[in-house]
Amino acid sequence: MTQEYLLDAVIADLEKLFKGFKLKNSTGAELGIKIYRQNLPVREGSDDAPEPEQPPEPYILVSITGGEMPGNGAALTAEAVLLICVYDEAPDRQGYRDMLHIVNEIALHYGRRNIIGGKYEISYPVEWAAQQEDTHPYYFGGVRVNFELPAVYNETAEELC
Repeated sequence: MTQEYLLDAVIADLEKLFKGFKLKNSTGAELGIKIYRQNLPVREGSDDAPEPEQPPEPYILVSITGGEMPGNGAALTAEAVLLICVYDEAPDRQGYRDMLHIVNEIALHYGRRNIIGGKYEISYPVEWAAQQEDTHPYYFGGVRVNFELPAVYNETAEELC
């Protein structure tokens, strides 16, 4: 399915974009940004105790949230939402800066590139938002990107024979 391949292409693109970029997680370790597809992995154990081997942050969760097929022969559209989470326990509450830096890198990247995976065209505008609720020491933001996918054509009677 085309949307599944779009998801794979966006994830591969983000992994390349953020290669080598590191932030501290809830255990104090410096890690690269993890890119998850559609859902966060299920955590084992208590939510009160962080898992030193697998804390989820920092991360970008890439989800395909919807789309449209306007008609036979018309390009499909799909909406991808990128949810960003960073952790910063410093009392000056500056974790939003790391989150905004990631948002900005994504927006600028997709502003420079209009094709992902060789066939998925970005439809502008690229939109972003920052969380308004206080969830210190976790900081969240999001980016919404719309894509045009290759058109789908019905098979004709001659093609089916």
